Amino acid sequence: MSEHGHTHDPKEIKAIVNRLAKATGHLDSVKRMVEDGKDCAEVLIQLAAVKAAINNTGKLILKQHISHCIVDAVETGDEKAIADLNKAIDQFL
Repeated sequence: MSEHGHTHDPKEIKAIVNRLAKATGHLDSVKRMVEDGKDCAEVLIQLAAVKAAINNTGKLILKQHISHCIVDAVETGDEKAIADLNKAIDQFL
């Protein structure tokens, strides 16, 4: 249960965890590329892929947060949750 008194779908959590695990593995591969002296352009392309994976995971978390946490916050009048979302969006973007 979250701090706002509701739960998240375990399938959604698993999907996010899987995406993060893939991004972590990809980033580890990029690290090895640098250690192995791979072409800088190749490294930059792979870093862009890691960034895209992280950003897409963030978007998924944001969508789930809005559809669960923020809907709940609006229904219960939790203005702090909405303010916290705005702060998180500013930092994420």
